[in-house]
Amino acid sequence: MMVRAIATETKSIVFDLSPVQTAHLYGVNRGDSDKMVALVMKCAKAYQPSIIYIDEVEKIWPAKKKKAKKGQKTRKNDLGNPVRIKKTLTKWRAKWLTDDTRITLIGCTSEPHNGSKKDFKKFFDRSIYFPFPDYTTARLMWKKFIEE
Repeated sequence: MMVRAIATETKSIVFDLSPVQTAHLYGVNRGDSDKMVALVMKCAKAYQPSIIYIDEVEKIWPAKKKKAKKGQKTRKNDLGNPVRIKKTLTKWRAKWLTDDTRITLIGCTSEPHNGSKKDFKKFFDRSIYFPFPDYTTARLMWKKFIEE
């Protein structure tokens, strides 16, 4: 909801690079996911102001796990793993996002404990914590949305 509010107020176009939305490209091959990120970055620059939205960032920047036991499949070489676009996102972010561009990168997660806080801080400039609403607030929000 916050991304939608920001896009409305800034009259921005939203590009969604979430793992759920782009899952079909992660499994094809690495070159296709790299091309997808490059294309989104070029389009975002062409149609400024733009927002590049990444939901479930903990899947792209996961927390360090203990080594896998023998016989367990490692996810490092898995083509369907969204971690594979981490390097591409970092490269294109450095190339296309400057102080002159009006492109905002927004990452969201409902499970920050499953992600690497160090990588989050390195990739994103700021972090804002939105707690889940309590019952009364959620009820008022639903009532307002239903009326609209």
